[in-house]
Amino acid sequence: MNWGEIQIEALKKMYLNNDDITVSQLDNYKSDKRYRTYLFAMPQACNEGIRKILSVKPNVKSYSLKHKEDTNKYDLKKIIPKFKQLYDVVYNGNVIPSYHIEGDNILVIDNWKNVDETFTIYYESFHDLIKSDTSPSTAIDLDRELVILLPLYIAGELYKDDDIQQSTIWINEFETALSEIKQSMNTIISNPRMITTVYGVDW
Repeated sequence: MNWGEIQIEALKKMYLNNDDITVSQLDNYKSDKRYRTYLFAMPQACNEGIRKILSVKPNVKSYSLKHKEDTNKYDLKKIIPKFKQLYDVVYNGNVIPSYHIEGDNILVIDNWKNVDETFTIYYESFHDLIKSDTSPSTAIDLDRELVILLPLYIAGELYKDDDIQQSTIWINEFETALSEIKQSMNTIISNPRMITTVYGVDW
């Protein structure tokens, strides 16, 4: 589900349409008094929904760190796009260098001799903000089970002045779904201070 589809599904929930509405007509809807106020407010509501979702199920990604000869300190915020928070560090090799974390994001590695082996960094990623000029075709970088919750949150937030009772129902559905997802998740390490290592195997 992309940004355009999220907007259309949110509009449909708010009972604003008698006929079918489509992503291809979004630019026209922004000039229609039935839709425009809601559409202009949707980016911020979507960002709030994404923030709530990520507080329950962070977007954890991996990055392979290659050896550099000119330094033994690696600023993860500078070298990893959208780096927010460290989750785990794994060494993929046999001879384990000495390494540790300084602060929240500086990886210090000593005696890294085998340049063919790598560190795998697992980290929480920032999500790009949705803006007024974000393309409808923009993909939302969340699991599908999470993306489909965004129209619920957007509709709930934007429909408060129209029908607070219905708005509350949608928000409650959103919060209930998030709670169920949280309960079903495996334990995720948050902001670790320990570094784990994977030992290679000789065949």
